[in-house]
Order: sequence, then C-alpha cells, then structure tokens
Amino acid sequence: MYPAFINKMAFSKEHKDLLVKLYNKEITRKEYDRIVQTMYRPSPEQAVYKQ
Repeated sequence: MYPAFINKMAFSKEHKDLLVKLYNKEITRKEYDRIVQTMYRPSPEQAVYKQ
C-alpha cells in the first residue's frame, strides 16, 4: 500500500502510477523526471505560439 498523499499529488492516472512506482523504488527519480517531462511537456513541434 502507498501513502494517501500520492492521491493528492497525482494529476492523472498515469502520473499516479508513476508516483507509486517511484514510492516502491521500481524506478529512480531521474527516470521519473524524464518520463514526466516527456508525458506532460509538449515538444517544440507541438507547441503553438500566438503572437
């Protein structure tokens, strides 16, 4: 079981799964950061800038 604060921190099901893996030491913090960045930050091609 994992702490209840993970439910409060997670902003999606995928993010919650990553937090649980991090808590259970199935992934490292570096792996977690890299996955979150690729999941939730748009690539330059996807970004649309309005001027």
